[in-house]
Amino acid sequence: MANSFTFNGTDFADYGLVVNRWDPVLSFSRDASQIQLPTKAIAGVANYPPKNISLAITISATTIAAMLSYIDDIKGLLNIEGGYSLILDNQSARYWTARFKSIEGRMISPLTFQGQLTFVADDPAAYAVANTSSDFNIDSDPKTVTETPGGNTIIYPVYTLTAGEDLTAVTIKIQNVGRNEELQWTGSLANGEELEIDCDAWTVKKEGTEDMASVTGEFPWLDGGSANSIKITALASTGTLNIAYRDKYV
Repeated sequence: MANSFTFNGTDFADYGLVVNRWDPVLSFSRDASQIQLPTKAIAGVANYPPKNISLAITISATTIAAMLSYIDDIKGLLNIEGGYSLILDNQSARYWTARFKSIEGRMISPLTFQGQLTFVADDPAAYAVANTSSDFNIDSDPKTVTETPGGNTIIYPVYTLTAGEDLTAVTIKIQNVGRNEELQWTGSLANGEELEIDCDAWTVKKEGTEDMASVTGEFPWLDGGSANSIKITALASTGTLNIAYRDKYV
């Protein structure tokens, strides 16, 4: 079976398109900034530039009319604003959020086009198609659980803490012990109420409403491909924890 890709939910194999080469799978770069002093340079925090995803493609059809129709349809499907899910057939378990950049090439016969199709992913990381959702019982105070994501880089999870009893004027703490990142929230939760900590959006919500006034500390990220020790304090011994995320790859 020939390899192709899905972009914005459309399988481009349906339009006679085959991908012959998959250069973006291994490409990876970091933009290491620096501050130059008279006698030395000091390294800054590395940035991750957008990722160009260039695919060597062939478009084939059985008639000239079908070929022209395929090309018109492909251009129309690519000519959209914004980033959309791009899934390569040979890595169907992960996706990039990508924008169409260009398509170039030539007709090598009346029924065959060969060329280069390029997307750009402003976030260069690829993410698992499937979401991971892990549930834990908080049956002691404090309680430490272990979460081991896939992937190979930092992940920004969503933690959802659910009270199993009435908690009044408590300071709830959630810590990634290995990374030494701990976030604290002070307030009250009734039995069954939820506290959501979104590490990507940098928000803490109580029952769906932002509740940031008492928040201190750092949002605890996850290390992909490693066992992460997550410590929960002051949720008593009857609550629950959910950790939701997608594995992330650079």
